[in-house]
This record gives sequence, C-alpha cells and structure tokens, in this order.
Amino acid sequence: MAFSAKTVLITGATDGIGLALARIYRAQGARPVLVGRRSLSDLHPDFFTPQTYCRADLSGDDCVDEIERFLQAQEIEGIDLLIQNAGTGYYGPVKEQTRASIRQVLAVNLTTPILLSHRLYPYLEQTGGKMVLIGSVASAIACPDYAVYAATKAALEALGRSLRAELKGRVRVQVVHPGATRTGLHAKIGLTRDRVDWERFSPAERVASKIARAIAGRRPVVTVGAGNRLLRFAGRLLGGAVDGVMRSTSR
Repeated sequence: MAFSAKTVLITGATDGIGLALARIYRAQGARPVLVGRRSLSDLHPDFFTPQTYCRADLSGDDCVDEIERFLQAQEIEGIDLLIQNAGTGYYGPVKEQTRASIRQVLAVNLTTPILLSHRLYPYLEQTGGKMVLIGSVASAIACPDYAVYAATKAALEALGRSLRAELKGRVRVQVVHPGATRTGLHAKIGLTRDRVDWERFSPAERVASKIARAIAGRRPVVTVGAGNRLLRFAGRLLGGAVDGVMRSTSR
C-alpha cells in the first residue's frame, strides 16, 4: 500500500512506536493526522503543527469529539489508514491498582478505540481504507502485574476479529501484536529498572518499521518478531504450561 498524498491518522503519536510510525508515513508522502495528549508547544515544531496535531486525552469522555472536530476544521473527509496505537498500563498487582488507574487503562486501551472505530468508520469507508489496532503479545499469555493491560489487548483482538466479519471488506481491519518495546511507557507505569532492564527491548524505530511492513500486507493478524510469534503460539496452544512459567517469574 503506497501512502503518497493519503491521510494517515495515528493515536499515541508523540512518543515511541506512534512517533516512529508517523515519521515513516510522512517520509512516504502521507498527510499525517497525529493525536496525543502533550501540549503542542512541547513538541517539535517542524513535525507537529496546528494543521497536523490534534491534542486529545484519550482517557477523557470527549476525546472522540475533539478528534472529529479537528478533522472537520482541517476539512478532512476521508482517512486512508487509521492506526490505533495509543496505550497505557500499570505495573503491579490488581489489588494495589486504584479504581482511577483501572478506568484510565480501560479507556485508553479499549473504550476509546471502540468509540473511534465507530466514529471514524464513515471516514474510512469513504476511501476504502484500513484500520489497524495495535495489540500486544501479552494478549496470548498470562501477565501477572499487567493484568488489566493484558485484558484490554486481548479484547482488542476480539474487536478486530468481529469488525472484520461485520464490515465485510468495506473497511479492512488488522490487528498487529508487537512484543516488549523500548519506549517511555515503562517509567510512566511504575516499572523500575531493578525489576526489568528495558534497554534490552527492541527500539521503537525497529518495531515500527516491522509494523509498517505488516500494515502493507494483507494478513488480518500479525505478530511482530520471531520470538514474539513463538511466545504467542505457545501461549495459545500450551496455555497452562506457559501460565505456570509466568506465575513462577512474577514478583
């Protein structure tokens, strides 16, 4: 799929995988629509501009309205590619997680993607476009200390599967599962380096490049990386054994 002069909307575009994907598609000549919660003044002015950047907190009740207002203000009537990349999490047992934190993870990772799928469907249908849901290999394995995060990612796969059957090709729907990636999310969710050395994770640019290649293909579900494919395969076919290993490694 070539993206010259096409409109690509990416959520979670100010950091990590989202930012790396934004750079890839801009280099291909696409018109980027970048969504994030950081102030425009804190972002690079040559890349994030009032014409390309929509500031929206995806945990907020009105975030979908804010995104559509931005599209209308920029006179965008069609979207060729929607990448629902934004995500957040929490590190620690569910019993220690606050209700506010649980609601935030559910909103950003699941509720808002569902609402955006609903609201932006006409924009995608206008172009015969494609919607990509960024999941996680965590959706296929037990994830102690990341339970809510893993649950939302598993639900995203179910959403994508159902939408593919429902939309019958009018809008293509793909789910892409990356593995652990080196981004700023780890520090934000309370994961310290004495627990996990995230420097050994794949850099966001490398993962984004693989995701972009997956998006250019036709497979409805793609797991990025050979090790992640093996882990996902094991999690789905040998669930009990893999869950036992994960249980033994939890804190």
